[in-house]
Amino acid sequence: MGVRALSREERATALQRAGRVVAAVNGGKPQCIERVALLDRVADLLHVRVEPVPVAVAVQGPAGSCLLGEAVNGVIPLLPGGSALRSPSTALWDGAGHLFLFAPQQGIFLDPTLDQVSAATGYPRGCLIMPVTADLLYSEDLTFEVAGSVTVLYRVVRADTTWRTAYNGQCARLGRTARTVARRALELEGFDEDLIAE
Repeated sequence: MGVRALSREERATALQRAGRVVAAVNGGKPQCIERVALLDRVADLLHVRVEPVPVAVAVQGPAGSCLLGEAVNGVIPLLPGGSALRSPSTALWDGAGHLFLFAPQQGIFLDPTLDQVSAATGYPRGCLIMPVTADLLYSEDLTFEVAGSVTVLYRVVRADTTWRTAYNGQCARLGRTARTVARRALELEGFDEDLIAE
């Protein structure tokens, strides 16, 4: 029976814990493709249906502003003399510049690598986990205030598929790591880590 013995809510809780574990291991590096692929594999082990979502992101905080993806150019009004840091890797994308993981049945998204903008913006460290419905996610920009002084805007860029090959490659190679993360997440939540086989 394995992890299916847990309720859907318990498996969702374990996935959220896994997101926090992945964010801690990532340490603020711009590795959304690898880390979201890892979290996707963990979700599969936990029997939680998820989908990676390509987005452009604008973050504005007390330390400054940052843009991940060309599709959010111009959404941050800059103060006189201010500037917006742009991701150096946007040339590899077609409008998007970032990925997060969406769990539609649980109505949440998990972003384990948004803290790559922490130094530039003042965004706090850790995995961003927010409630969202599919209708809202795919119909309009998502804007959140985080830690009271940081504003984050996500714009889904469905047409951007440039990330897909690298993502599939990461998914294929991260099986063993995903089992380790899933087992650790279950253990931290007080569940039997042996529900995930070695």
